[in-house]
Amino acid sequence: MTVSIITALHNKGAYIADTIHSVLSQTFSDWEMIVVENGSTDEGPEVVRRFSDPRLRLVISRKSGPGGARNVGVDQARGEWLLFLDADDLIEPGYLKERLSLLEKNSAADVLAGPWEEFPDGRAYQRTWREPAAWGRGTEDLEDAAIAFAPWTLHGALVKRSRITPERRWPEALDGVPSEDAAFWFPVISGASIAWSQNAGALYRKGVAGSRDEVSDVDKRIRALIEVIDCNLKFLAASGRKPRAAQRATIVRVSETAYLLALRKGQAEAAKLALDRAEMYLRAGPARGVGMKARRILGVRLFNSVRSLGVLLRSNARAVPRSIGLKESIRGLS
Repeated sequence: MTVSIITALHNKGAYIADTIHSVLSQTFSDWEMIVVENGSTDEGPEVVRRFSDPRLRLVISRKSGPGGARNVGVDQARGEWLLFLDADDLIEPGYLKERLSLLEKNSAADVLAGPWEEFPDGRAYQRTWREPAAWGRGTEDLEDAAIAFAPWTLHGALVKRSRITPERRWPEALDGVPSEDAAFWFPVISGASIAWSQNAGALYRKGVAGSRDEVSDVDKRIRALIEVIDCNLKFLAASGRKPRAAQRATIVRVSETAYLLALRKGQAEAAKLALDRAEMYLRAGPARGVGMKARRILGVRLFNSVRSLGVLLRSNARAVPRSIGLKESIRGLS
């Protein structure tokens, strides 16, 4: 069985050699790596050409944006399994072999996923363990989380090539949007069989200049969040489905977090945008759970004011024990 590793390359000349070396070091040897050149103005393409391994191919894409480049890679892929690997990230030597070993117990799996580690650029030794959304749980729980954000880092999972049907290709309309992979993974995992690994092996590099995941503009982040969620909701609608209560709750919580961040940054317009979106999905159907019901009664803005008061009271609980039961009355709002 062959794994096709697809890498979109755009101005990552300083990193692409390390990425390729991490692939060449794999203990599993039946792979091909397709590097899709995507409008680089640096030495990246030339760096790729210096490698002589016949399993490595450089493809020139006329499309702009990572999604378009990845779709070109999918069209070129010969393998039964796909791994999308950014041009500045790494995989450890046993990564492919370990992920594929999951098929021994779950031969019908569509996706092979697991944890990963993050490290700051220039400090590969300083790693932080990260876990996928709904790790180890069923597909429905994963769908409930992935409606609003990517469940794992880009190369945290392998996906079966046959899973990439026309409606599950990379959404090229979102190529200018940070975290567009959330709109790719949701259709892919919807209704899929997931095999979970307990091991990391995917290494995500943080703090790379020019990376869209490093965008600090809160307004841009919030607008991107809305576009990604809308894209996933359109996929549901095209499948004849509506978002479940748990999916609406995820959208509310993620939008609420964006609202609070925008408030802290003093970006009133962005805060209103996120708040309006949270309120819209809060009232789009029946609320389940104490937290969602409390938000429904109080509204998102007042709910968070009350919750902040609860945090303050809990922090002072030792100084004022049993203070008129307010601590107990607020407990459980989450």
